Formats: sequence, C-alpha cells, structure tokens
Amino acid sequence: YKLEDLSDDQENTKVHRITNIENYKKGLYTYSRRSEDDQHQVQYLETPVKSENDKKDYRVIRLRNDLTALLISDIYLKTDAFQDEDDERDEKKAACGLCVGVGCFSDTDIQGVANLFKHMVFMRSEKYSEGTNFKTFIEKRGGFVDVSTDSEQTTFYFAIQEKYLFPALDHFAQGFIKPLVTKDIITRERKNICEYELVPCDEKEQLFSAQTDSVNKYTRESFSNVDDNKLCKELNKFRNRYYNAHRMTLAIQARLSLSTLEKFVTKCFVDVPNNTLSPDDYVPSVSFDTPQIEKVLTKTKSHISHVIFQQGDEVEITWTMPVPPDFFINKPHEYIAWIIRHRGKGSLTSYLRKKMPSCIDLCDNVQCDSETFLRCNCIYIMLKLTVVLFSEKQEHLKEILDAIFSFINLLKKDDPHKRIIYYDFYKIMEYNFRFINEEDSVHYVVNLCKGMHFYPPRDYITANELICIEYNPEDIQKCLNYVKPETAIITILQEKSRPLTLDCNEIQTHVNWDEKERIYIEVPKEYIEQWESIEPLPNFHLPLKNVFIASDFSLISSEKILKYPVEIYNDHKSEIWYCSDLFRLPKCYMNFQFISPLGFQSPKNAVFMEMYCRALNLLLFEELYPAVVAGFEYYIYTNDKGIIIKINGFTEKLPHLLITIAKYIVDYPARVTNSLFESCKVQLLDKEFYSKAFMNPHALINDVKLSILNLVYYTYVDKHTALSNVNFEEFQRFVKSFTDQLYIQCLVQGNIMPDDAFVIIRECLEIINCGPLLNSTVQQMRVMQIPLGISYCKLKNIDKMNTTSIVTNYYQVDVASLKLSVLLDLMMEIMFEKLHIWKINKTKLFKVASCDLECINGILGYSITIYTNKCTTNHMDEQIEAFLQLFNEVLRNLQENDLDNFKAMLIIAKKHEYTDNVVKNVVNRNWSEITKGTYVFDRYEREVFAINDIKVNDLKKCFAKNVIGSNLKKLSIHVVGNNSGEIAVEKENIENPKTEHFTLEYISDDEQEIGDHHIDDIESYKKYLYVYPFRTEDN
Repeated sequence: YKLEDLSDDQENTKVHRITNIENYKKGLYTYSRRSEDDQHQVQYLETPVKSENDKKDYRVIRLRNDLTALLISDIYLKTDAFQDEDDERDEKKAACGLCVGVGCFSDTDIQGVANLFKHMVFMRSEKYSEGTNFKTFIEKRGGFVDVSTDSEQTTFYFAIQEKYLFPALDHFAQGFIKPLVTKDIITRERKNICEYELVPCDEKEQLFSAQTDSVNKYTRESFSNVDDNKLCKELNKFRNRYYNAHRMTLAIQARLSLSTLEKFVTKCFVDVPNNTLSPDDYVPSVSFDTPQIEKVLTKTKSHISHVIFQQGDEVEITWTMPVPPDFFINKPHEYIAWIIRHRGKGSLTSYLRKKMPSCIDLCDNVQCDSETFLRCNCIYIMLKLTVVLFSEKQEHLKEILDAIFSFINLLKKDDPHKRIIYYDFYKIMEYNFRFINEEDSVHYVVNLCKGMHFYPPRDYITANELICIEYNPEDIQKCLNYVKPETAIITILQEKSRPLTLDCNEIQTHVNWDEKERIYIEVPKEYIEQWESIEPLPNFHLPLKNVFIASDFSLISSEKILKYPVEIYNDHKSEIWYCSDLFRLPKCYMNFQFISPLGFQSPKNAVFMEMYCRALNLLLFEELYPAVVAGFEYYIYTNDKGIIIKINGFTEKLPHLLITIAKYIVDYPARVTNSLFESCKVQLLDKEFYSKAFMNPHALINDVKLSILNLVYYTYVDKHTALSNVNFEEFQRFVKSFTDQLYIQCLVQGNIMPDDAFVIIRECLEIINCGPLLNSTVQQMRVMQIPLGISYCKLKNIDKMNTTSIVTNYYQVDVASLKLSVLLDLMMEIMFEKLHIWKINKTKLFKVASCDLECINGILGYSITIYTNKCTTNHMDEQIEAFLQLFNEVLRNLQENDLDNFKAMLIIAKKHEYTDNVVKNVVNRNWSEITKGTYVFDRYEREVFAINDIKVNDLKKCFAKNVIGSNLKKLSIHVVGNNSGEIAVEKENIENPKTEHFTLEYISDDEQEIGDHHIDDIESYKKYLYVYPFRTEDN
C-alpha cells in the first residue's frame, strides 16, 4: 500500500489515526506488482475471506485493461495418495469461468442477439482462424465447454486436463479479443441453431419470465427475414459495445501455483479491449413503489395462470421485490424464504401433510415440497413458493392457497421469537460455511465469476454463504411488505387438463411458442380481501429454537490414531466397531445394521420391511427436521439382511439424534396409524416403485438372476403381488415383532473417544432392548450352486410397450477368496477393453450394457449383458459365446509385459476406489467390510500385493477351467421384447388402464441343446440344487 507523504510543514501535515486496520486500508491506493513483462502488470485486490478448512489459496487481480480475475490454487491436492499424474481417466481437471455483464436485457432491436453472439466466441478468431474451433479443441483433450445467458449476464466456462490449460486459455481469450464475426460463420450457425435459443432455463422459469419480465425479452422469435449482412453488423456492434474487459470477471481453479495462474491469465487476457463505457441502466429513475415500476414487475393485479405441463401437478405463488442495499449481507429475503420452506413442527408443510394427505405428495424425503426460489438481478428479487400436489382432483386448491396466505400473515406479525430464529439461521450458515465440503470445481468457478459482479473482493466467497450477525427487523419487514395477495402471481401446473376448482373468471387464453396453452384468470376481489385479512391458523407457529445446533467443535486428542476399525464390544445380540478420527473434523459417523429374519419369511414380510422404513421416516420427519437443517444427515432404508440406519453430524449433538431414533423405534407400534399405512401402501403400489422396477428390462433381468442364485429372494413382481393384499392389522403385528429377534452391527467413526462411543451405543441398544437372532436366519443368506453346463431362463418383457430384448450370461466361479477375487478383477479389466474393441468391429446389432465381476453373498462369478431390438436373444447369446472364444485367444497370446500394463491400470483404479480420502467414502468402505462379514479393512494393501503376484498362466487356467472347461456353470437369462403387433394391440387398451396382476411369463425354446437346463419355474429349478455353505470371511 502507498502511504500518503508527510509534509515538512508539521502544522499542515495530515494525521491519520488508525483504530481499525482494515478500514484504514480500504481507502489507500494499491501498488501494482510488476511481472517480467511490463504489459502484464496487475493490481492486487483484497483477498477473499474463506473457510478455515478450505485449503485452497486465493488471489484477486485486476489487469491493466480492468478485467478482474480470481485465482484459485488447490495445488495441495497433488500430495494426495489417490492423485496419479499418469492417470487421466479420473483426473481432477482445471476449471475456468468467465462472466460478461451483459444478457438478454441488452438485446438490440433484433431479438436474440445476446444469445447468438455467445456462439461466436466459440467459433474462430483471428489468431485461430484455421483448424478446430474452441469447443472441439477442448473436447478432443478430454474436457467440456458450455455457456449460459440470463437477464444481465452471459457466463462461459470449461474444464480441461491441466497440462492443456495454457493453450486452452489462450484459445478461449482470443474469442473475446478478436473473434471472427463474419457472414459465412453467421450463415452456418443459423443453420445449426435454426432458431435463436431461449435463456437456458426450465419450462416453468420461462413461463414466469413471460409473466413478470416485460423488460426482459424471453420470447422465441424467428429470424428468417433478417439479412445476414445486417445481422453481421448488429453482432459486431453488440460485441464492441458490451464485450469489454471492464465488464468481465474471471475465476480459474487448478492444481497450479498462484504465480503460474497469474502468468497464464495476464498473458492471455491482457489484450481484451476496454471501451470504458458504463453499463446499461435498466431501472428508470423512479422508485420500485411507484405505479409505473410496480405495473412492469407485478402486473399490478394478482392473476392465476393455468398451464398444462407434462411434469406433474404443482401450485406456485411468486412475488417480486426490489433488491435492498447490501442485500448479500443481511439477506432478509433468504431469511423469509428459510422460514416459509421450513418443514418442522408448526410449519406450512406440516399443516398440509396432516390436513390434506390425499392431495400432498408423501414421498420419502419431501412430503410437501414447499420450496422457495430466488433469482436476483439489478432490478428485483423473485421469491417463489411451490407446493407439489398429489391428488388428481385438486379439490383442496383453495384450502392450500388459504393456508399459504395465513402462514404469510403469521410472518408479518411482530414476534420477538423472530430474533431467536434469525440467530439460529446465522449459526447454521456460519458453521456450514466453516466446515464446507469441497465443491465441484466447475460449479464453483461459475458461481464465483457471476457473483464477482455484485460483491467486493473480500466477500466473493462468503456472500452466498454467510449473513450478518446483526438482526435487522426493519429490512425483513420491508421485504414482507411486498409479499401480498394483490401482487402474487399464482400458477397452476397440471400434468393432465382438468377444470380448476376455483371460482374465477377466465380473462385470456394464449398458446405460446411451445404450443402449450396458458389460461390467464383474474383473482376475484373477495379472494384477495380474504387473503389480506386471514388470521394465522392455530396449527401454525414459527420454528422453535433448534436444539441440534452445535456449539462445541473441539477435537479429541488421541495418542494413537487407529487407521482401521477395531471391535470394542461383542455379545450374542450385537457387535460394536470403533475407528478414530483421521480427518480432524468435529464430526462423527454412526452406522447400524439390524439383521432380521422377518424379511426372509415371505414376500409379504419383505414388503412390510420396506413399509416399516417408509413409515418410520415419515414419523421422524418433523421431529428430526431441525437436525437436518443444522447439518446432520440420517438415512433409514432396507437391504437384503434387514434395515440400515446411518447418521452423521457434529459429535456434540449426535447422541441426541441417535436416542431420538431409538425411542421412535420402541414407540413405533403406538405411533403408526391406518392412514399412515395406507399412504405408504399407495406410494409403493404407484408406478414409481415396484412396478417401475420390473417394467425396466434391465432391472427385471437382474432381479430374476438374483432370484435364481439366492436361496431366499423375492422378486419385485412377488412383492408387488403381495402388496396388493396386505392390511393394517398385519402390518401392526409385523411392527410389534420387529425387535423380537435382531442382531445389530454398529460402526462408530470420527471425533469421539472409544469409551464415549461405547456408552452412547450401549444406551441406544438398551432402549431398543431386542431379543437375540436365531441361527437359522444366517442360513437363509446362502447361494445356490448352478449345475454344470448351461441353464437357460427365457422370459417375456413385462412392459408391453417395450421392444427391447436383453441377455445376461452369468458364469459362476467359486467361493470368494482374496486371491480369486483380484484374479477375476484383472480378467474383467482385460475383458472390458477387448469387449468394446470387439463391439466396435462388429455390425451394430446390439449394445453392451455391462461386463461385471459379481460377488453374491460370498460366491464369485462374472456376467456380460447386451441388449437390442434388432435380433433374437439366441443370436445375442451366441455372440457373447463367440466373444469369449475370441477372448480365450487373447489370453493365449497375452505376454507378461502386456499383463503388467493391465495390472498397473487395475492398481490405479484400486487407488481411486480405496484411497480417495473423502470422509464419507472411508466410512462406507469400513462399513461394507462389517456388513458383509469380511472385516478385511486393509483390503487395498492386500489386493495390490495379490495383483502384483498374478501371472499370465494364472489367468489362462482360471478362464479355461470356468468358462470353456469342465467346470462351466453358466446361467443365461433372456428377456424378450414385444413385437410391433403386440404393441399395436396394447395401444388400443391403454386408454382404459386398470390395476394389473403381473407375473413372470416364461417362454419355451425349442432351439436349446439337449442336456441344457431349461428354467420355466424358478423354485422347481432350485429345489434339488446344492447350496453353498455360508461364508463370513475371505480366505
């Protein structure tokens, strides 16, 4: 910083008293640091505030042409074990985003110029007039490129391998320095684009824009009458006016030093021109409250738009409000949105779920999607409330609207509790930012370069993540004053056209460019008057103080850090595993597996197990919503052995979360109701669950395969059939008996001492107080041994409208051992590459879906799956066998040095799989060893050792024995697609759908060889097969 010179005349010397260093520095001139080349001199701006756990380095520079750049160095990642400089398959790419402060608001008289010009940047430039364009240049080097345009900004971004970053930046920058905007390029691009593109947003955003943005020209328009020469002049005029350095912000992230990034950016972008013209002013010199602006932005009158969409049924209410000064500091609009979308007790969501369960979506994690949507520009902020409907009749539409405005009126009341809520909001944002997870680099730089237009350098990172700690009720009330019935835009979205259940008069019908009909309806005056004065319902109250907000973030001190879990407790009902905190975060993970015999007993019980989890999630939803808001996660779902419960979050409050879940399990029989049961049943019967699974031929074939291979397994068809006949009384008996027989496995990993972990888990287990598991339960988890030779199972595709046929050939090998596992893993690495080379050389009659190593309850095998609608399944089966004969020749000719290359590739893949140093992934790997009963926590080290020990002869012997030799155990499953004649008949019946009873439809095959095993009933086929003994560990 340059300090002001002191005069010799002491009487006239200006004295600066420094009481705050940062405030003192704000008004000072900043010396430029000169680089090796004077033309690349830059000004250094204030470094952004970042999270204490953010290991990236930041620097903000302003080039001499006034382009501002944020440099982000994550060079520390080079030291991570999983980063291999020679491996480009999953390399972390460099990312760059450049945002120009111009968008659709700045279109000229020719509509769509802003959208068209963005394509010119990716075309040719004077420097790169020959060869490939920028997009092709990036894609050929394993990267991608994209651009988006909105009201006031156009954002270009790309990602690429770091070794190509500098040439990519130079190529990119030339599109802004001297792009070739010529008639021939425009003519070619017009043919490619056909019509100039809309702002890239979804249908609902386009609709809202058309309703509210009269200053924004969001309508699609044909340019067939615009002359190319005129368009060329307009584009060059547009570029000269708006595409200038002082309107550009750039963010770049790479595993390179800040100095290197600075050199790259300055050298590439210093020649971007600057005309020093001020930005457009979209806001007339009148206030937002005047009738002129209010009419532009809110249409003055409240109205309803009734729109037909193929996206489900929703009701949306949207308001616009002015952008307050320093809106990113206090965020009053976000505070209001946060309360409206709250889903805990006393919330709008809670009321709608309980009062109108038939018309509100009751899916697992949402229940009622009361989500606010905010979009900002220099004129206004949009706040949108969405309620997802579930009833086709929509008979409660008026009641839903009444409830929404009733809740909004509650927010407008003066309540001292709002200050407590604000402080909770502040604390949650503060520690979410403090312990923020690593964000995708492309998404990160895009958000940053867009925000750099609004925020000072110090706030580039924090502006979207933090709020001021000072509660400002005046700013909040100002925002609330704009959330009123008379300026609300209500949109009713319907998947199928139905009459509205509202007493309204249609005022206009309009068919837009997308050929979707919009019906505009004026809201009756009596509705508006009612909504203005409606009192808050007694069910409503503001969010309570959040008891899950943590305050203790201290880290445990441990003399001995455990790399792998150790067992700290074991008895006939449970086992507890513990692992230290390896990442020095104040968080902890607790995972539980409840192994139960109930799910093995019948398809009905398997369905009840799924319903048990769904209903428990719904019962816990409001109780644990404050925990979710406070950054905790919990998951409750079924697996093949019973139920999994996972929780994680800040250690201080995690025991409270665990004990709450345990108490709900104990009180479950008293809490579950018939209406809750019926809601879960409807959801499971709906096309989104069981039927959706077996209607997909890929899911169906895998389901049938597991049904054949497992001693006890119920297909989705079995469970769908059983679900139709279940009743509440049966479910009640299931719930009461769930804790009678259990074996509970637990892993605790994170910032907690082993003794404390033991005490917490034991308290939880004592609350549940389960009975011991019978030994016979484990025996149900065994696998059938396929008989020698070939077993065929051919089925009809259950989806009558689907022509796809699919074949899976599964080859069973032997009981799992670590050595055999890596041997097959290496074989699949080679097979995967050769399979795709072989497929490319074949006529394209089918596609390869997968080529996988499979371990099913301790039994190893592998499978190849292909699909098509162009040939028979028997031909597909023959093609798989032909490939395996070809692969046998590949192995015969394989040399040790060739094998070494594949071994190196597999080891690199294992590095990515086992040593990625992401907390959740490390916990999940340890948890997988526990739930499978293998307990090989150092699997990576063992597998690498075993891989290095493999020789070519080992692969040859294994393949010869299990695929082409006497030990061949092949299971070939065919799902045959429907022909066009069958589909035509089905189309005639589709107008009158009815609840169907689905079954597996077997097909006889006269082409099968004598001696093959033909499966026309799975249970009959399995009846006389040998069952492998249950295995708990790899050998």
